[in-house]
Amino acid sequence: MKLSTLFRSRAVLPIALLIIAISPIKASNPFTSLGERTGHGRDWNYEQPANASGGRAVALVQAGRTGRGPDLLSRKDRLEVFEEVWKRINEKYYDPTFHGVNWKQLHDSYRPHVDAVGNDDEFYSLLNDMVGKLNDAHTRFHTPLERLERERSQTVSVGAYIDEIEGKPVVVHVEPDSEAARAGVEPGMIVNTIDGVAVRDKLRELRARIGGSSTDRAVQLRLYHKMLEGDPGTRLTLALTRDNGSVLNAVVTRRTVSDAPRVVSRWLPSGYGYLKLTLWKSPVHDQFRSYLEKFSQAPGLIIDLRGNPGGEVNEVLKIAGYFLPTKVPFGRFVTRSGKNLDLFTGHDGAPVYGGPVAILLNEASGSGSEMFSGVMQETGRAIVVGRQSCGCLLGISQYKRLKGGGELAISELGYVSPRGKQLEGVGVIPDEPVSLTLSDLQRRRDAAIEVAQNALGNHQKTFSGAH
Repeated sequence: MKLSTLFRSRAVLPIALLIIAISPIKASNPFTSLGERTGHGRDWNYEQPANASGGRAVALVQAGRTGRGPDLLSRKDRLEVFEEVWKRINEKYYDPTFHGVNWKQLHDSYRPHVDAVGNDDEFYSLLNDMVGKLNDAHTRFHTPLERLERERSQTVSVGAYIDEIEGKPVVVHVEPDSEAARAGVEPGMIVNTIDGVAVRDKLRELRARIGGSSTDRAVQLRLYHKMLEGDPGTRLTLALTRDNGSVLNAVVTRRTVSDAPRVVSRWLPSGYGYLKLTLWKSPVHDQFRSYLEKFSQAPGLIIDLRGNPGGEVNEVLKIAGYFLPTKVPFGRFVTRSGKNLDLFTGHDGAPVYGGPVAILLNEASGSGSEMFSGVMQETGRAIVVGRQSCGCLLGISQYKRLKGGGELAISELGYVSPRGKQLEGVGVIPDEPVSLTLSDLQRRRDAAIEVAQNALGNHQKTFSGAH
């Protein structure tokens, strides 16, 4: 599909969808985007400073997240990077009011601290703190290590994920065949300590170190992600409580794992089809379509976007087009000057799948997942089930590589749905809300899938192939 069939504007710019603040991915065309987890993408087309040194950046990366490696930036370099970060945001940020922040005053308050930092790590923390004042998940500074992990399409993980459920830090997911799974960690376990430190104390420490984000949900995701972060090969000790009150002391090793997009497909006992997409990254639309064709006669389809942080705009538009029998508007990006960049998808003819659709979301569904589900919901093509999404949907046009190997992402484009909704800071609100409970996790019950199947059964006529 040609880009011209997807995109009409009075000012053509490369576009990116970004979400929860951790990692970009590269597109092979002007539609680019970001995902949430560390390690997405490779071979980004950078604007590089003349004196950028990949070798020096790698030296810092080898020092790891927690080890102190050689400082690559002089005091003069740090001041130069600080001024460049501030100036680029000042000139390019999509919102001329900077979300109500006095950006000039912020420069003057942070500038003296640049001379006071003792090393590169402290300097990068300072930059992230300043940029975080915008409360924007997409405008962010990446350290050399974060950039390198993103370029390698990898992430470091123990295979377990924690979130706050009913006021408690709880294991909400464990990857099969992971370090955590082999150590006996299971969903529904309450996390008491991490490396001997109480979780509440860890949270207090991390809140002082990370900047703001688009929503409280996005901040919470970052906090619990950071709790388990560390260098590959290092160990992490978790003290957990099982549902019967017994305690598990699990020692797990952080491993470097692939973070490539995946599509999971299966028939449900009800006869409905189920597709889970982890990331909107090319060429995943081909795999998605091949699975979707197998469900062409299914009486209903569930698309699981829980935990999907976003991805490439083109992938969102291509996959959305599989469900539409005609060309339709898919919202627009708006530049700082007010110019509209209009998005379209679909084509005349029978859709790949014309039956009723339910989309599963949670607070970790961001960016491209919010665009897809928001428009599918808004046009009546799908019903949304689960929990309110991240509220993290903006666009960028370029990543700026900085001296020392770090990089800067800036939200240069706001997004507005076909009916004029802004999802940034709000998110997609489910038609059928389903809370995540400690009891359901411990019983391995997926209440969202149950509700989605009931909704499909009740609304088959509403969500028919007539769309």
